[in-house]
Amino acid sequence: MPCSGFGLFGLLCFPTCDVTPALDREMERNVFEPSSLREIGAVVQLGHPAGKRCPLPIRTTNSFTVLHTNGIHSLNLYFCGCSAAAQGYIQLLRGSWYPSTPREPRTASTFSLLRLFHNLNCLGKLPAWDLWKALETMTEHRTLCSPPQRYQVLLRSIRQWRHLKLLKRAGREHTSSGVSGTALGELVVACPACPHPSRNLPPDWESISAEKKFIYILFLAIDANFRLRNAVVSTAERDPPLGDGWAFFVEQAPYNEHVRSFVSQEDMATCSGFKNAKGLRTTGIAGVTCSRHGVWRPNGMGDLQRGERFCNVDPLVAISMGGDNSRLDLVLSYDIVCIWGVHFPDRLTQLPLQWRLNFDPNRVRFCVPKFHLWAHRILSLFKVQCHALYSFNFLVGVGRTHGETIEENWAQSNRAAAQTKMMGPGARKDTLDDIFGAHNYRVVKSFRRVLLARLAEAIREARTHAREFKDFNAGMVTFCGNEAVKTWEREVLLWDQDHSQPCPYEPRLQNKETMRDVQLQLAQEEKTTLQNGSVSHESSMSLFLALGLEIEEKQRGLAWEIKVRRSGTTYQALDVERQRNVILRDLKRFRRLQLSFMPMFKEYLTDDQKKVLDSPASVLPEETKLFLPSELREADRELPRACVVGLAHAETRLREAECRDALESLRRGLRTRSAGHLFTVRNVTGQNPTTRAEGVQRKVQVSIYLSKLCYRWARNALFRLRKHGDWERELRVLNDVDVRGMNERLLTAEEIAERRILAEQGFIDELIAGPSSEGAVVSQGEGRRQLSWIWYSYADPIDSLSVATRNNDPVIHEALKIEWCKARARKMRWEEEVELLLEEMRRVIVYRRWNAEIWRERGRQQRAGLNAKCQQGLSAFAAEQASIQDSVADDLESHWMGIRALGQELLAGLPVSRVVEVELEEEEDGGDSNQDDLDVAEV
Repeated sequence: MPCSGFGLFGLLCFPTCDVTPALDREMERNVFEPSSLREIGAVVQLGHPAGKRCPLPIRTTNSFTVLHTNGIHSLNLYFCGCSAAAQGYIQLLRGSWYPSTPREPRTASTFSLLRLFHNLNCLGKLPAWDLWKALETMTEHRTLCSPPQRYQVLLRSIRQWRHLKLLKRAGREHTSSGVSGTALGELVVACPACPHPSRNLPPDWESISAEKKFIYILFLAIDANFRLRNAVVSTAERDPPLGDGWAFFVEQAPYNEHVRSFVSQEDMATCSGFKNAKGLRTTGIAGVTCSRHGVWRPNGMGDLQRGERFCNVDPLVAISMGGDNSRLDLVLSYDIVCIWGVHFPDRLTQLPLQWRLNFDPNRVRFCVPKFHLWAHRILSLFKVQCHALYSFNFLVGVGRTHGETIEENWAQSNRAAAQTKMMGPGARKDTLDDIFGAHNYRVVKSFRRVLLARLAEAIREARTHAREFKDFNAGMVTFCGNEAVKTWEREVLLWDQDHSQPCPYEPRLQNKETMRDVQLQLAQEEKTTLQNGSVSHESSMSLFLALGLEIEEKQRGLAWEIKVRRSGTTYQALDVERQRNVILRDLKRFRRLQLSFMPMFKEYLTDDQKKVLDSPASVLPEETKLFLPSELREADRELPRACVVGLAHAETRLREAECRDALESLRRGLRTRSAGHLFTVRNVTGQNPTTRAEGVQRKVQVSIYLSKLCYRWARNALFRLRKHGDWERELRVLNDVDVRGMNERLLTAEEIAERRILAEQGFIDELIAGPSSEGAVVSQGEGRRQLSWIWYSYADPIDSLSVATRNNDPVIHEALKIEWCKARARKMRWEEEVELLLEEMRRVIVYRRWNAEIWRERGRQQRAGLNAKCQQGLSAFAAEQASIQDSVADDLESHWMGIRALGQELLAGLPVSRVVEVELEEEEDGGDSNQDDLDVAEV
């Protein structure tokens, strides 16, 4: 056992101890025999420096047991009996041993052991029983006998240690009222990034403009946890909490009295349903946390007696909203807020007087956490049609808040569920209070890294989405007209102010197609293609070029079909040959017309091209070149002998129209695919219906694929004719990642690599099949989704009339309106996130300064009845804490200086003028930073 502060004395310190014969016997047998410190004569003298004996020692009866990190030890212990000596338990505490009782202690736990378990329990949720068994095992291996049973002593010491640490960190001994004057919720580690009117907000914060008032919103998240249950063990009278209501749990007496008045109240509707309560004192916990940072709120915890009821949740929320917080605007997120929030203002009037608030319903807004929102929509839990009503994505002033932080918090505390289930009510609350406090401390400590990374990402995303919205808005003004876009903006602003107005984010004309409607639409498109598949007149230049474009389309379709059906049936092979014959007949007609419009073009071909032209049988019909003007050299196509005057210009116009038609066909196919996927997910079950639905969706995907090939073919020809120019702003290069619907995500790097491998191996059918039903809907967050350029790239109108008459499809216009509103919302949420993070950084620094001043004030206070040494110790501790708070504030101000300046430039509308490099620390678990952190290292 290593020496402690007051020294450890054995044979060398006390030569007169009668242990020599025992050592001689061990040396004779050449072996060390196990023995305790007491057996070999070890003596611990308290109250004097190491090596000094007390002239009046007081020996404890029998042996003294010490619990240490390496086992359980028995030894001889002497208290100091001098006239100026302190009481025995104080002598133990000064030696860093925690006594089991203040009266005649016979057991003590070392501070090292208690400190070690405190950290292991808060971080790894190590139960005290496991610690005791480990100490017992180490002792038995060393002594070959069972140590004295001190498990209950260890439990009491641990519980008292937790409580004293809470009081010490809160500075309760520095105040005149002492421990007994501790206020409700005073022992928590508060969130410095949340708004506290009396601590980290400017004096005139309430006079800020309405547009900027959102930076002072308090975000709270509510949820219930049915894993932190408690069995009927002991009673509240036999096992009360050491500080009832001083930390995270609400004061028990008024809370229980309020709940008893609602015995007949039924559970609220939940996603998981209510668990069986047989043999349980509490079925779980309801909690409140700040939804932006994940810090538990003071008195925000309460036990659930019979599921998730209004009478349990309402008091916790009211307490979190009380005090200075009642002056703040609030955003409350709850996974069943659509039920809980309906009559919440009315229920507040039924609470006890100490919990009632001067509540203004207009200052509170309700949201559903983002992960739960889609499930609510699928399960039709909302009583209203506008699901955007509870969405963080469309609520003004919330930034990129998602509301799921409380679920992340439960994931950490749930590891303590097994050990707290069988605890008494007081021990359980003290343990969970300590675990929740440790969680808050780690979260607050991580602000240095987390807020920096969030702001770096927000700045980057804000600029990206501002640029995307600018391009999209310009496209919509071009396609739909400026008046239509202004109307959309008015609708959004009106809905932001009054949610009873029509929701601009929800479709009123879309998503009404059934699978039969999709099949009918495909059949009609096929019929139209067959009816328009022949050319009736052969004397026009435009018809000559149109015939060439028609042949190219047939060639592309046949080439794709051959690749897909590499080993088809006899009927499929016959169908391929019939299509080839059709192409051959069209080629002969095309060659006859080509002699009229391109009389001597053969002279300007290369030798290889001449061989193809002279021997058509040597080349398959689907691979035969047509040699339109776009396939000739630029200098040759202007010669009258190669092309008649105006032919190249006519092809340019047709190619440009072909590009636009292909894009429109691509958009139509993507809209159909999105509607089909949504219908399948919601309505199609079973193997046979699913197979039929997949067949229909595959036809849609084939159409999309062929439209993509048509656009690329036409654009390549157009580029050869026109070279680089302004036309490329509308008709851009179409990459695979651009071919996605308005509600579909970007492909990940792994998916792109997988598709590339499939293409190289010839699995064209898999490539064309497209994403699965899950990948084709919104699988990336709404706030990060970027719209493909194909949805906002339109040609400039010739006049104002063409804008109104070019496309009168109301479904298309509504889809574009919804995407315009969502793109605007994404831009605004990221800009709000930058403002919120800048304000949170400022609040953290100011809160640290305020806390430092509080500690300095505590150090200046003089406690009555304390001696000079105790008063000096209190002042030194307060000065140390004040210095720590000032140092942290200085470090944060220096560490965040560069990124805060960059955020201010973005809000001021300044262009990017420099690169700020920030160092992102590794995660707390010791692993490397993830790729997102590495990406935002430079902003």
